[in-house]
Amino acid sequence: MTTPGDPAALLERLDGELAELGARLSRVRSDLGVLRAAPPTTAGPAPVPGSGRGPVPASTAAPPAGLAPWAPPGPVPPAPTAPPAPAPTPTPTPAGVWAPPPAAAPSPRLPRLPRLPRLSGARLLAATGAGVTLLGVVLLLVLAASRGWFGPEARVGLGALVGLGLLGAGLVLQRRRAAEDGPSPTADPGPVSLAATGITALYLTVAAATSLYDLVPAVVGVVLALFVAGGGLVLADRWQRRDLALGVVIGVDLLLPAVVDAAGALLVVLLVVVAAATVPVAARRTWPVLVAVSTAVAALVALISAGAVGVAGASTVGVALAVAALLVVGVAAALVLVSVPGAAAASTAVAGLALAVPVLPLLAVAPSLDRPWGAVLDVAAILMLLGAAVPTDRGSRRVPATPAVAVTAIAAAAVVALQAVPLALTGAAQGGVLLAAAAVLAVLAARTGRRVVLVVAAAFGVVGGVLALVRDLPLDVVVDGDVRSTGTLLSMTAVGVLLAAACGALLYAVARADLLGGRDRTAVVVGLLGVVGLYGAAGVVVTVALAVAPNRTGFLTGHVLVTISWTALALVLLVRGVGAVLPRVLGGVLVVAAVAKLILFDLTALDGLARVIVFLGAGLVLLVAGTRYARLVTSAEADPGTLAHHDGDAARRSSTRQG
Repeated sequence: MTTPGDPAALLERLDGELAELGARLSRVRSDLGVLRAAPPTTAGPAPVPGSGRGPVPASTAAPPAGLAPWAPPGPVPPAPTAPPAPAPTPTPTPAGVWAPPPAAAPSPRLPRLPRLPRLSGARLLAATGAGVTLLGVVLLLVLAASRGWFGPEARVGLGALVGLGLLGAGLVLQRRRAAEDGPSPTADPGPVSLAATGITALYLTVAAATSLYDLVPAVVGVVLALFVAGGGLVLADRWQRRDLALGVVIGVDLLLPAVVDAAGALLVVLLVVVAAATVPVAARRTWPVLVAVSTAVAALVALISAGAVGVAGASTVGVALAVAALLVVGVAAALVLVSVPGAAAASTAVAGLALAVPVLPLLAVAPSLDRPWGAVLDVAAILMLLGAAVPTDRGSRRVPATPAVAVTAIAAAAVVALQAVPLALTGAAQGGVLLAAAAVLAVLAARTGRRVVLVVAAAFGVVGGVLALVRDLPLDVVVDGDVRSTGTLLSMTAVGVLLAAACGALLYAVARADLLGGRDRTAVVVGLLGVVGLYGAAGVVVTVALAVAPNRTGFLTGHVLVTISWTALALVLLVRGVGAVLPRVLGGVLVVAAVAKLILFDLTALDGLARVIVFLGAGLVLLVAGTRYARLVTSAEADPGTLAHHDGDAARRSSTRQG
């Protein structure tokens, strides 16, 4: 036996063991080759009764040479029930006994993403043939008209004959292949290409007969177009071929403008028909791409048609009605797509797209309508969008809750509402309605906890506030004392009230939404909203004073009351805000605003007795406020229960909102 201190002997022993191990590995490799060459065994022992397991295949191969037969390890005692047993350790195998290697645990298989159909040579050839054929149909319908070939009836008849022939050939070919190869749930690419080309040719022929040649009335042409598009998509559903449906939709969307005389209502309606026909099939087969393509193209063409109103002779009312129909189809498509059980994320995204894209042509065409029809169109669109937002936000028996779609609908409705107000109202009523809507929506956001409603309220408040500062409650009245008529001053008073109310409601909603995280953020938000709200409140006092006494005396009296009221309100807030952050910050903002007004405005703008009164009054109020506030702070530091009481109230309010 060697000792640890003899390195030469230790190295010699290790060298011998490595050589022996190499020889064993060579024998194991040769035995594995023999096992691979042997035929697989099919017989095995019978299953153990009551075990619930099938027969275990028995291995007939002998263990590697030089190793003893494998013996199962001894019985393992049962693991205790509590506490949980640690992970089992492998049972040691006696030296010289061969044991099979442990089987590797199967790795979890990730779900495979759906693959797009491969663009093989056959598919590419079929698509090329379909495109060339459809171009030939378009040339037949358009070029023949410009060159005077044939008559209109002959052109339409030839186009219909080509479409019916291609569709019939596709149906016959699919039936023959089904008879030869057996019934199959899907169709081959050949019949699919023929059918898609034929259906598209029929649709283009119907459009040309309606628009270019006036052979059928517009209503009849739209009905025939719906029949052709619906039949083609039903065939795609029956054959379970998405490429057939996509071929019809893309072919019609790309080539339809070539067979319609001009961008206008009829072109938009024919594209809306295609979008409407895709909704049932897209929901049934989970093909949302059909709705995405058809609604996006229809919205783009509608936007171009809205821009062509008055230029290319397009009817304003017709385009507006077509855009309204597109919005109806978009709302219906969104609700249908999200109501499908197990709707994928793609369906949700397409539902939001179907709600959003029709808003663009709506915003373009509504201002071109006579007053008040543009506002009527916007109000109808708002009602439809809110009709989609309510079920997707709360959920119903048929439509599950889909917050993303609800947010999209609410945002789209808010954008349309911002346009509807100036189309329906004029003057100070525009800003007043926007500020009132901002106040109502802010209170609603505070009650429901919906941040998207708060964002909409903030948008309304910003637009209404800008209108108030620039036009409805200007600085030359509040600061310079410009005297206006009594009616104008009273309307400014109403705007000031609404401006102050909107700022207060937004501040309340922001506080309820827990967006005032730290003291710095609270100071910024409160300072911004507080200054704007104070301007509105000052405007109320000054305009009322000017309405009562439309002279310099009324102006001075109004500002004296403004300064003293600010300091008095600051006293109230500071007294109530000893243990709360928001009232204390509001009181501090009011104190700063009052002092700044005294120094920057009252000292220079006021004169005589008014200046004395305002400084004495504000100074006394601030002195009382400072004394009272200092005593309350000292009492609170001596008795921490006061602050704890305020903190407990704040905590209870927070828990109530969360509940």
